[in-house]
Amino acid sequence: MRIRTIDACLRNRRKQWTIEDLRQACEDALYDYEGIPNISLRTVQRDIELMRGDKLGYYAPIVVRDKKYYEYADPDYSIAALPLSEYDLNELSSAIDIIKHYQGFNKIRGQEDILTRMQDQVQMQRSNRQIVFIETNRQLKGLHFLSTLYEHIKKNEAVIVHYHSFRSAKETVFRLSPYLLCEYNNRWFLVAYYAKMKNLITLALDRMLTVEKSDDDYIENTFFEPEKYLGEMIGITRNLQSRTIHAVLRFDADQAPYVLTKPMHQSQQLMKKEDGGGIIVALDVVHNIELEGKILAFGSHVEVLAPRLLRHRIAQQVLTAAAHYQKK
Repeated sequence: MRIRTIDACLRNRRKQWTIEDLRQACEDALYDYEGIPNISLRTVQRDIELMRGDKLGYYAPIVVRDKKYYEYADPDYSIAALPLSEYDLNELSSAIDIIKHYQGFNKIRGQEDILTRMQDQVQMQRSNRQIVFIETNRQLKGLHFLSTLYEHIKKNEAVIVHYHSFRSAKETVFRLSPYLLCEYNNRWFLVAYYAKMKNLITLALDRMLTVEKSDDDYIENTFFEPEKYLGEMIGITRNLQSRTIHAVLRFDADQAPYVLTKPMHQSQQLMKKEDGGGIIVALDVVHNIELEGKILAFGSHVEVLAPRLLRHRIAQQVLTAAAHYQKK
């Protein structure tokens, strides 16, 4: 825990870290996590030497600037990005074997893909041969905030997030009560309550600059049930006022088999099989940008039959796209 905390601090280059700052950060983390009240400077200094050396295999490039401030010489360095040791691989492999014995239990069902991915990572590091390839983005920024946000959510702690949206020239500071971490389309998002707006807000982790604990009171989630909130939509865009629509879509014979074998949403129902192989399906989902994007991805193979607003929105975007190709 101490070494992970030091690593998190040194990755945050927006702050200059003295040895006392690092000691205080470790003390706060250990007190919150294990109830340990006091950490000495000598303990933190030993941890830094361990990180620098070969005993743990980290070889961390920790330098002291101006004889006072600790930082990584390589701004992209993180112990989380290092390969696992043989001991770690053996321990992880044993843990996976134990978990696999419980796959019949309801709480484990549906997690088979995660176990397969973990097994493949162990296999790849041992033999340098990867068997399972799953779509992922290894260059995605902000993943190091996952564990930090997870701990704050688990402990019901308010946070301060410095955020730089694609649509803004300046960063924004959000004071939030974090509720959920969600992954969609190879990006991670935080769902949190924004008291200033009295509504939920969804922030992408790859646009976060810093995340830190706030002294603000944590506002408990009494607004929504997470499974229902997320289960009613495609993607992650909605707020407390969003309501589901009954979307009716017609697919031609070319795409019908794919839509039937890989439903667009868990609410999808087959309404009709048409002559010629086409189908009509219905979805009860929130109307958001991800739903529109999903429909548009089918191109000319889909037609929105209802509701009128969704049909209009898709039609306008198709006409706009077509106009690009009519220009000389």
